[in-house]
Amino acid sequence: MKSFKKVMSALAVCENAVMVASMLAILVLIFVNVVGRFVFNHSFAFVDEFVVSLFVLVSLIGAALACRKDGGLIGLSLFSDSLKGRSRAVQKITANIVSILYCAILTYQGAVRVGQDYSQGLHTFVLHWPQWIFSAFVPIAGVFLVLHLIENTADFVSSHRADTAEGGEK
Repeated sequence: MKSFKKVMSALAVCENAVMVASMLAILVLIFVNVVGRFVFNHSFAFVDEFVVSLFVLVSLIGAALACRKDGGLIGLSLFSDSLKGRSRAVQKITANIVSILYCAILTYQGAVRVGQDYSQGLHTFVLHWPQWIFSAFVPIAGVFLVLHLIENTADFVSSHRADTAEGGEK
């Protein structure tokens, strides 16, 4: 379990670096586009392709990083907050399993989309880059989502076992 946590921590560092680089690229590209509109009276169309694709990447990796912490993702806790002890643990584990399944389906469908884009030879409209490059952001981030949800579930189970072993059931 300790080696898994070390790998996941290293993965989180890499994800944070990708997030910083992507957000910086989005900021610079949008700034350049705004300056281009006002100074040169010309908009750079390629900026839209990059920014939309990077925003998908940032959103999914951000969700994956939020999964590392309990309660990091937005959720309706009206029902779960009223639960105590074993029923709360069952609800949390069930919710995480459903989330893992959903993210696994998202990852699989994203990989299918990448394969279709690649086999059909699709290209982006402005830059004419292969579409599969940008489509690959979904399955890559989906794998991170699945891994961090598994990490969150394992952390919850180990902390719940420790709490029940101490004699107090939360």
